[in-house]
Amino acid sequence: MITTDRSRTIAIALAAAAALTLGAAGAADATPQRGPAIPLNTGQEVPAPTVGGAHGSFSYEIDGDGLCYTLEVTGLSSAAVAAHIHVAPRNVPGPIVVPLMVENATSFEVSDCTTADAALLAAIEANPGDYYVNVHTPMNQPGEIRGQLK
Repeated sequence: MITTDRSRTIAIALAAAAALTLGAAGAADATPQRGPAIPLNTGQEVPAPTVGGAHGSFSYEIDGDGLCYTLEVTGLSSAAVAAHIHVAPRNVPGPIVVPLMVENATSFEVSDCTTADAALLAAIEANPGDYYVNVHTPMNQPGEIRGQLK
């Protein structure tokens, strides 16, 4: 048989454990999450790549004047030389607005943060579909894979 004092101690311990669990879950929820992974492939690139069946993904988060991202790429025709965010609608090439870090490899994953003009980042947040990300290679200098932001 459990005594009243022991019952009270158990109840307090359970309440404390529940509070810690809920507090930890709340803290995890407060951490900013990157948006959905945007698929990158050769079919979205304009002009169409001359070689390649590469694919990948791009996810990003904008916080103030910073943009943090993860770029994953697999199967490029040659080592990547550059990646950028450009401004242009789907199926149209456009000017570079944010340079991104790449590895000099045909398959890689890179996570980095960069700064950009706050007004530009606000415009990307407001209308992400007006922008795209692509990866450039020597075999496909205009871009080998591309994905429209969302």
